[in-house]
Amino acid sequence: MKKLILFLSATSFLLFTNCTKQIEFDAQDIAPRIVVNSLFTNDSLWAANISRSVGVLETTSYTSIEDADVSIFDGDGVQVTTLTNQGDGLYTSPTGATPVADELYTIEVSAPGYTPVSATNRIPTAVQINSIDTVSSTNSDGQTILETTINFQDPPANANYYMVEVLVKGTWIDFFEGDTIEFREPLEISCTDVNVETVNRFNFGGFENTYLYLMLKDENFDGEDYALTFSVINYAELKDLELFGEIRLVNTSEAYFNYLKSFNLYQRASGNPFATPVQVYSNVENGMGIFAGGTLTYWDVGF
Repeated sequence: MKKLILFLSATSFLLFTNCTKQIEFDAQDIAPRIVVNSLFTNDSLWAANISRSVGVLETTSYTSIEDADVSIFDGDGVQVTTLTNQGDGLYTSPTGATPVADELYTIEVSAPGYTPVSATNRIPTAVQINSIDTVSSTNSDGQTILETTINFQDPPANANYYMVEVLVKGTWIDFFEGDTIEFREPLEISCTDVNVETVNRFNFGGFENTYLYLMLKDENFDGEDYALTFSVINYAELKDLELFGEIRLVNTSEAYFNYLKSFNLYQRASGNPFATPVQVYSNVENGMGIFAGGTLTYWDVGF
């Protein structure tokens, strides 16, 4: 019996040592790279978050790059603006420098100790909202909701990608500082349209098809006059507060759409050991991140 036990132990040891393998890392593969995050629309100043990737052996959570040179160029290679560091890795353009629809833009970022990176994306043309129809209704629990239909004309003969969201706008007073602060927050909306991508769906207030924004592409309605219906499901909390809002239709680039879709899938898979790993879409050359845009059309509504 003792000989048998010793034999098994020795065999187990040999199996263990044979299964041990050293993995060599190429220093170039694990070296930190510049990460660019810039989603831009025609209604806002240029802005980009500049940080660095984190190596597999690092434990730090501070990754912002504060000494980067960040510039935006148009399709002819002419420098449009230079972004200035505002702290915590946020770089913004001066007042008045905003993206223009149907223009090709390139961002170039360099920083000491890192390989320079760049990315290019075209901001699509605006898609006009033809009409917005709203009607107050109730859900199965008797709570007030706002049924909304947005009608727009999809441009024909090319792929279009859309993001739709509803924002509530207002002001609140900071009594301690004596300041009046403007706010703009997304509202939960429910939609069962078959063309809506379900990647960022969640359950809220008894509604299974709830989103903070809707994502859809025109594969099934190319060139058509399209009506998208959804419900503002927490309308009961807003209707007596005399707040205002806006329904936003963003005609996004394909890169913008792919990034949002992959990032939502990544968030859903994060922390789930049984989920298939998700690679977040990136269009940054020699680095990581996203540089992509969209053209916004909005319609003011009263709650």
